[in-house]
Amino acid sequence: MVCLSIIQSKRYIKKISLVGDASVGKTSLIRRFVVDVFDDKYIATIGTKVSKRDIEYSLPDKTIYLTVMMWDILGQKDYKKIRTQGISGSHGVILVGDLSRPETIKSIEEFWLPEIYEVLGTIPVVFVGNKCDLGEQTNAQAKELERISAKVEMPIMLCSAKTGENVEAVFRRVGELILYKDFGEKKPVGELTPESLAQAVDDIITDFCEQYGDTPKAMEIVDREFGRAMVNIHGPTKESLLTAIEYLSDIERDVHGRDVSEVNKLRRWKMIDEAR
Repeated sequence: MVCLSIIQSKRYIKKISLVGDASVGKTSLIRRFVVDVFDDKYIATIGTKVSKRDIEYSLPDKTIYLTVMMWDILGQKDYKKIRTQGISGSHGVILVGDLSRPETIKSIEEFWLPEIYEVLGTIPVVFVGNKCDLGEQTNAQAKELERISAKVEMPIMLCSAKTGENVEAVFRRVGELILYKDFGEKKPVGELTPESLAQAVDDIITDFCEQYGDTPKAMEIVDREFGRAMVNIHGPTKESLLTAIEYLSDIERDVHGRDVSEVNKLRRWKMIDEAR
């Protein structure tokens, strides 16, 4: 007789914000992590850009698939309202400083960390010193970042968007901290109840109709795409709803453009994630 062990798998979607002064390398870190390329030409970030990638964590009794939505937050300090809007709702933060520019390390302690506390409270934060490839000239800033991280008891990692050193590890680390905070101590990783998912269905349909602008037409689209995703309104599953959200996002991409559709998709993912 062959005994088959069933490995459970779970999928979660979390928002991670990258914050720090302008030109510290936030965009380059995301670019390296998502597509593994580095662009030496700096492109100023206006507002917020959202990227995503899946991370797999293999545990003894289960496999966890974490989809991280990475929000590249504007680094200019004058635009507080835009930053606050972008940071709000984050499950974790990567706080980036440029090891070749001491002022960016100083502002982590004096500006960015207080703002994170103000907007988000206490959530997982990883301090990142970028441009470690520059060698000895960054030693003093690295020690200062270590002092700050020890003071507030938050982890620190040194990396290089240019060479790729430790970039993957940074994102995996913040993902681990988020999962541990959510599930390691406070609540078990379990299935969503049909009742909570039913509320999520209601919220998703309402949101799509509002964004689409033509409710009768939007309801026709919802009925068609929910059918394709095999969503059972009377007993929805998380997997079928995630598929339906992807289908609705495809529709919105043609109507509103990619950026709007991605933001809307993230908001609906959060509706499912928060329906516990």
